[in-house]
Amino acid sequence: MAVRNRSGYTRLPAAEDEDWRSQEQLRFGAPPEEVPWGSVALALFLAAFGAAAFVLAWLHWTQAIFGKEQAEIGFTIVGIMTFLPGAYHSCIAYHCWRGTPGYRWSDIPSY
Repeated sequence: MAVRNRSGYTRLPAAEDEDWRSQEQLRFGAPPEEVPWGSVALALFLAAFGAAAFVLAWLHWTQAIFGKEQAEIGFTIVGIMTFLPGAYHSCIAYHCWRGTPGYRWSDIPSY
């Protein structure tokens, strides 16, 4: 059983539809995106700082270095809070730099 269009509207022909899309792209074209260098540097710093905090937590956990008791919990929490956002935004920046489809510089917040 065929579905009937009850709204009374019909689809535009393919040639007109393509012409309309190209006109809209010309009219509302986005300017070239700028690279948010400050945000990329912050993301790399956060990822490196978080990795260093994880290493310190592991060293405290294995008692390779001595310090206050249960310091590894604090280092682990700080490592998670800094490594996850830093690694996420660094990954987005890497894919933007490589030109992977679906990734844009505007996905990274600029500070």
